[in-house]
This record gives sequence, C-alpha cells and structure tokens, in this order.
Amino acid sequence: MKVSEVTLQYLVDYARIDDPTEVEIRELKEMKKQAVAQIKSYTGLTEEELDQHEDITQALVLLIMDAFDNRNLYIEGKASNINKAVESILSMHSINLL
Repeated sequence: MKVSEVTLQYLVDYARIDDPTEVEIRELKEMKKQAVAQIKSYTGLTEEELDQHEDITQALVLLIMDAFDNRNLYIEGKASNINKAVESILSMHSINLL
C-alpha cells in the first residue's frame, strides 16, 4: 500500500474503532496530514516520492496510531521521542542529511 492510498476508513479499522465519532474522524484526518508533513520533513522526499517506498506507509500508520493513542501527551507537549521503528524506516529513505 502506498502512502496516498491510506484512507480514513483504513485508519479507523486499524485503530479498531467500532463506531467512530466525528471528532475521532477529524483527529485521524488531521493526524494523517501532520504525519505526512513530518515524514516529508524528516526524509526530504515529496509526496510523490513517498509513494515509491511502501515501507514508509508503515511508518505513517505507526506515527498516526501513536499520536491517536497518546493524544493527551501530544496536546500537553510531552511526547518527544520518535518511535524507533519509524525512525529506522525513515532514516533509510532520508535524502536531506548534512
């Protein structure tokens, strides 16, 4: 699956939300947008280039689910450590290293 193919329904199913509220849908949509921006910033890749690496999709889903599961930490600004699996995947595709 490509990054561009990750739908809100896929995220709802992945998060195992049986009857999602409007708020949860809105949060997942925003979290996907933010996770894509974070991945683009970390790797230096464009959205089109992200689709060329299917393993980045797993990093995207992990970022979204981590943010969704730990919403209070992110709201309060206490979450600072990136998931090691996400970091490993994104580091393999990073082109903007100095």
